[in-house]
Amino acid sequence: MPTSLLFNRIKQGVEKVIDWIAVLFFIVIFVVAMAQIIMRWIFKNPIVWSEELIRLMFVWICYIGWTMASRNKTHICITALISKLPPLARKIMQTGNCLLVIAFSVFMVYFGIEMTEVGGRGMAVTLPINFSLVYVSAPIANFIILLYQLLDIVNIWKKIPAGPQGVLS
Repeated sequence: MPTSLLFNRIKQGVEKVIDWIAVLFFIVIFVVAMAQIIMRWIFKNPIVWSEELIRLMFVWICYIGWTMASRNKTHICITALISKLPPLARKIMQTGNCLLVIAFSVFMVYFGIEMTEVGGRGMAVTLPINFSLVYVSAPIANFIILLYQLLDIVNIWKKIPAGPQGVLS
């Protein structure tokens, strides 16, 4: 099997897992929030751990959403300048942008690992969850984003034309 075919299969598999995790987390957040509303307002007996679980899962959802936006190139970008540049200058600007995101992601992976180690010393208040499970979302997501940015740089220079919005078409 050619390397590029194997790489594409792995990439698609990882993306499918990320998508399913996002769906699962949204479902859990929705169900727990609805259960909390019903228990609090109808039965006058709130679920003590629900708000903490929702808050901790929301951290993961934010990072998962960031990886999905990076993959789909739907994150926020200002295009007033880049859309006016000639194709070569646009590619250089896009590459510079990718390099900045890579630098930030390397920073977040490094300090995210340290943060995860420190978070491992604490437990959630109402749940038997170690905080390292929450903090590990930062290095994982930023590592995935770093890989997407490297792929973007390759695609920018592979004769793939740059779109007018500053992202690849």
